[in-house]
Amino acid sequence: MKNRMLAALLCLILLSSCGGTPEPVPLEELPEDYSLEQAKADGCLVTEDGSITSGRESWEDFLEAVDAGKSASVRLCSSFTLDSLGVSSWYDPDYYASIKDDYPNMSLEDLSYDGEEFTSVFYQEGKRCEQNYSLLRRFEEEAQSNLLPYDTCLSYILTDDAEATYDQLFGSLVSSRLEDHIPFHIVYREELP
Repeated sequence: MKNRMLAALLCLILLSSCGGTPEPVPLEELPEDYSLEQAKADGCLVTEDGSITSGRESWEDFLEAVDAGKSASVRLCSSFTLDSLGVSSWYDPDYYASIKDDYPNMSLEDLSYDGEEFTSVFYQEGKRCEQNYSLLRRFEEEAQSNLLPYDTCLSYILTDDAEATYDQLFGSLVSSRLEDHIPFHIVYREELP
């Protein structure tokens, strides 16, 4: 009996010394049937049709660690339906039929910070993509039209450009001049009333 109690105590000490939450399963090792519900249960920052529905605390913990200069990571999960993208059954029937089975569409992304650099890892068309940036910039932009269903849009954008405005970042996407392009990657977007 004494040996069992000692063994149990030793296990508790070892487990508590591991600290923190366990490392998430790497994206490439997640099962194909990994679901939105599982992402929520795992503490991912979940966005459904553009609205954050779960994991806000995980995002805030990530930001707090980054502000303190500590290493941190967060898994991002986005899910979209055809309706949220403005595609409905009144589109060309052949086009609609060709894409309807792809939705709802869920994507996962791992965002990490090592104290100096941000790394985003995701899969696009089955190919692993990794992007590195030096900055995570916060933008809060007012709606440009009364027709939009929000008053303000809060975004966190990875970039290496410390000076570019929100409009300059997005404007660089449509510029015909290659030298105008500013690499960036949106990792968080929330529409606020």
